[in-house]
Amino acid sequence: MLLIANGTIINPKTDQMEQLDILIKEDRIIEIGKDLVEKVNASDGYAKSDIEVIDAKGTFVSPGFIDLHVHLREPGFEYKETIFTGSRACAKGGYTSVVCMPNTKPALDSVETIEMLSKIIERDSVISIYPAGAITLGIAGDVMSNHAELIKAGAVALSDDGRTTMNEDYMRAVFKVAKTFDKPVMTHSEDHDITVNYKNAIYPTEAESNIVERDIALCKEVDGILHVSHVSTKAAIDAIAIGKGSNTRLTCEAAPHHFALSDERVDMTSNYSKVSPPIRSESDRKYLVEAIKKGIIDVIATDHAPHEKESKECPYSEASYGISGIESAFSVSYQSLVYSGEIPLQQLIRMLTINPARIASLKDVGSIEKGYYADLTLLDLEANVTIDSKAFISKGKNTPFNGFIAKGEVIMTLHHGKIVYLKTR
Repeated sequence: MLLIANGTIINPKTDQMEQLDILIKEDRIIEIGKDLVEKVNASDGYAKSDIEVIDAKGTFVSPGFIDLHVHLREPGFEYKETIFTGSRACAKGGYTSVVCMPNTKPALDSVETIEMLSKIIERDSVISIYPAGAITLGIAGDVMSNHAELIKAGAVALSDDGRTTMNEDYMRAVFKVAKTFDKPVMTHSEDHDITVNYKNAIYPTEAESNIVERDIALCKEVDGILHVSHVSTKAAIDAIAIGKGSNTRLTCEAAPHHFALSDERVDMTSNYSKVSPPIRSESDRKYLVEAIKKGIIDVIATDHAPHEKESKECPYSEASYGISGIESAFSVSYQSLVYSGEIPLQQLIRMLTINPARIASLKDVGSIEKGYYADLTLLDLEANVTIDSKAFISKGKNTPFNGFIAKGEVIMTLHHGKIVYLKTR
């Protein structure tokens, strides 16, 4: 057995923070309380000698983080990332459960591909990885995949992430099928009729808000379940706030690079800042932070998008979109939202744990409770951090956060009771 002793536990269901011990047997939490080493005795079937103790004094203990939006690239793009490297990068970032997007090669558009990926995950991953199934074959937008079969094969959501499903009838159809399984449709909101004209420039905000407004309307029309990915603009946030007010089953996420960076804070001409949707204006960034404070934004998701060096160090029009963000996400989020005084720590933890667990219907994770999986993230909130992509475990070193100074870092991650990341001193 394993005992995490003397840490300050953050309970995302109650917002309570209290110094408690956590007793773990195999992959589950079996007890939470004070002075558990002294209370566990032979009459309970245990002895002190049976228990390995980790002294977590001075740290905060969170449920393992959950990311609804990562790109792990395998199969097909192993030169960018693999399940092996990506899962370990996630663990370093404090993540114990992630949803991987389907824009692989082949895309996650068939039962066979999802089953193949599941075998790779079982073999190579140190955390829980859940696939999102593709809405259309090859994420090309032309022919619908078999949505029901993808969900039965293990998809926890349906998405054509990386490309918007422009066909409205397809969107109505996927909303209807996903609802029968109580699964969300996760959307990448980009009007390709607009963005095709902006290969050498930042595309305008309406390219995002047009699709957000469309998808909310279609979701409401068929009473579906919609999760809007990586919101970045005021217009999109306003549309989501209105949609939530109309009782639509609607949630959304924000990425650290959108609420921490803006055109005033980063070089927008740098390929390492090139991401979709783009990093926006300072006014949009501030509006996004206000939406987080008000609870309009439900979760923080990284949109971890690792790329090889060559795909970033080329002409801007040819450079790949995306930021490798899973390893820096907590430090950036804590610095930008909590240490800066925008939101309390408890709210940040909810956005990283219980909220994404609920959206993806993940069982026995996202909270620290007896009977739940022992997925835990230990945090040193006093640590001074300077982000250095050379230290990333991920194959992708593509980040605009190099040199970013922050407070707070992950020092240990446990998945199902096993230590899968430990910061070396």
